[in-house]
Amino acid sequence: MLASLGRGELERSILRQHRQFDRFIDQWLTDYRALDKTIYCQPGCSGCCFLAVHATFPEAAAIAGQLSRKQTTQLSTYISRLKQALSATSDLKSYLKSHRQSVGPCPFLDGRNNCSIYPIRPLSCRALLSTRPADWCTVDFSELDKWDKLAYESSLDRQVVAWPSHFIAATQNFGRTLEDQMIETMQHEKGWALSGNLCAMVWLEQKYQVGQGGNFAARQATEVLAAEGLDHEFLLCLSASSYPG
Repeated sequence: MLASLGRGELERSILRQHRQFDRFIDQWLTDYRALDKTIYCQPGCSGCCFLAVHATFPEAAAIAGQLSRKQTTQLSTYISRLKQALSATSDLKSYLKSHRQSVGPCPFLDGRNNCSIYPIRPLSCRALLSTRPADWCTVDFSELDKWDKLAYESSLDRQVVAWPSHFIAATQNFGRTLEDQMIETMQHEKGWALSGNLCAMVWLEQKYQVGQGGNFAARQATEVLAAEGLDHEFLLCLSASSYPG
């Protein structure tokens, strides 16, 4: 029911699913800390906010309805840099590196490097919990020498992390399960579903109201992505079972 709901009910539905995920994380963290283990995420660390954030379209649509004018301006600047990065890269690895280095951080960071959309941040952000100090979240591992890489990898608990990263596997796996449910529901309700870069989808929803009222067909969504230069395999995934309308 997510994609065909009005914006207010959409936001309430997303928040319900986020609360379910937050309860899962709270219990997981309680058990993990009982083993005298540490999660290093804290306000202002923001290293992961330079990554290309993945989300489902319903999450992006809920965020689009709550942005301030300043956030909207920052989002537009981010989209301009994102399009430039896409045009200059030919493989996923170089795109992800370019995103970190030239596209820059999430436009929804505030002046103190805190998340300004924290209550409605997407599942992928909630799921990313670091078992290493914040400095490691900004390291470009392709630039580490052999011995530093070996030292890093040997320090990881492979039963807990999504190896070879230092981020918790269990929360990411559960987050992806909930994302798949959202995508499946949108596919059922609209005949198509959209997922991928969070900011690109927020921008699209603000400009075109792609998810409002159930009127956008898959063919129209495809045309919009192409017209805006956002129909890129590294950026967004639009799956359609049919082309209604």
